[in-house]
Amino acid sequence: MARKITPTGVLVARYGTPREEWLKLRMDGIGGSDALAVLGLDPWKTRMEVYLDKTGDDRAGREQTDAMAWGNYAEGSIADWFTHKTGIKARRCGLMRHADRPWQRVSVDRLTADGGVLEVKNTNYHRRSEWEDGDGEMVADGAEAQGQHALAVTGLPHVWFAAQVGGQPPVIRRIERDESFIADLTACEEEFWQLVEARTPPALEGRASAGLIARLYPEAENGKTAELSAADVAMLREYRKELANENAATARKDEIKALVTAAMGDAAVATFEGAVVARWANRSKTGVPKENIAILRERYPRIAKRLVKESGYRQFSVTLRGDA
Repeated sequence: MARKITPTGVLVARYGTPREEWLKLRMDGIGGSDALAVLGLDPWKTRMEVYLDKTGDDRAGREQTDAMAWGNYAEGSIADWFTHKTGIKARRCGLMRHADRPWQRVSVDRLTADGGVLEVKNTNYHRRSEWEDGDGEMVADGAEAQGQHALAVTGLPHVWFAAQVGGQPPVIRRIERDESFIADLTACEEEFWQLVEARTPPALEGRASAGLIARLYPEAENGKTAELSAADVAMLREYRKELANENAATARKDEIKALVTAAMGDAAVATFEGAVVARWANRSKTGVPKENIAILRERYPRIAKRLVKESGYRQFSVTLRGDA
């Protein structure tokens, strides 16, 4: 008989289960580290990578870096810091699945004595803006999605984050269970899991898939030929044309932009004889493909509103018309 260790979380494997067995059990469902990628919002991991992982295709796997390994070593110390600062004890628990949705799984870093979840994060200094704001409440996009996923599986009311940013003492954040967010997240994950079960690969995600394709096919097989379609050849012609245009234009374009923006300085607009001829305006950007964000905003607007945060930059554009 499966044993619940949280209101809806059923224990699948205890902490300390051999790694090979653990990895196999992870393949049988969508975990917290998959949540942002399934939404199409992970700048480092695509939906196709998650699909290949769950279907047992290890060609897309990434080798563990020193930074990843260090995060595992640092987890215990960061969790101890959380208890030191809050007085809330935390314990390991293993891998869980949802009682009614066995494909929805989570391996939380800790369960907390106040009836919540603790997620430990270790990130670099350059990502401090994801955790720092004047109110001390900001949580990184991926962490929030992972946290709500954990609450979806466990049925618990809140999740704590202890995030070490750039080697500084960890910041501590807390978010509450958001039922509407969880409903949308679960619907999106269930739709993706149906693709896994049907062995129907999701669509490639534009430029974000370039690294994946390189890992899938790291070497050419000598003597092997691939027959392309007419549509593929049309794309090749377009590629060749765009490459030629790009190579011819890039150097001059960059030179002109540098000269004009230097003349503009900190002005947002440039004029000539009273007419606006160029803009160097403040803009914002996100770290995932725009087409993914558009789809998410259309289908799961509450998730998009919560997770799609923007950072500022300046965009240069020419508004000069004709030969003026």
